[in-house]
Amino acid sequence: METQTDSQHFVRGHGTVTVVTRKGRKVRIRHIQPTDAGLLVDLFHHLSPETRRFRFFTALPDLPEDILWREACRYADFDERRQAAFIALAHEGGKDHAIGVVRLVLDKNNPDTAELAIVLRDDYQREGLGTIMLDLLLQLALVRGIKRLRGISLADNEGVHRLIQKCGFPVTSHTSHGETTQIIHLE
Repeated sequence: METQTDSQHFVRGHGTVTVVTRKGRKVRIRHIQPTDAGLLVDLFHHLSPETRRFRFFTALPDLPEDILWREACRYADFDERRQAAFIALAHEGGKDHAIGVVRLVLDKNNPDTAELAIVLRDDYQREGLGTIMLDLLLQLALVRGIKRLRGISLADNEGVHRLIQKCGFPVTSHTSHGETTQIIHLE
């Protein structure tokens, strides 16, 4: 069956999956909603300078709140025809906190390809959560008929390189000018 990627929508689901990390911590994962901007702001404030550098390609300082909120709103309320994203939540101190996000964005020029991005709060890294979140994104990409996921990262981001390499699909990599591009081949 041929897919019509141009007219498809990544409809945001309302379900939640609960997983347990290697350290035994419960985490809920669901589609990002437009009302999640505050959770994304909180997540940004809990990322180390190194994690910020790995995710945003620069060690962003604490940005002015108006700029941070504007960007968080943009990341939470997006065009579902071109993007999809999951947010991981942990219940801490009596309320939910975002501890990770994984997203894909369709390539404007090649609807069979999407770029992926992932970030996890430092205190939840190396617990298997990145693998689970990437797997959910891969499943969504497969259902939508995407044939390739492209991850672009800093060349020294060994954690994301390992994560992508062990995704269960063929991966090709190329490093140039301090950046590594990894292509996950889903077909």
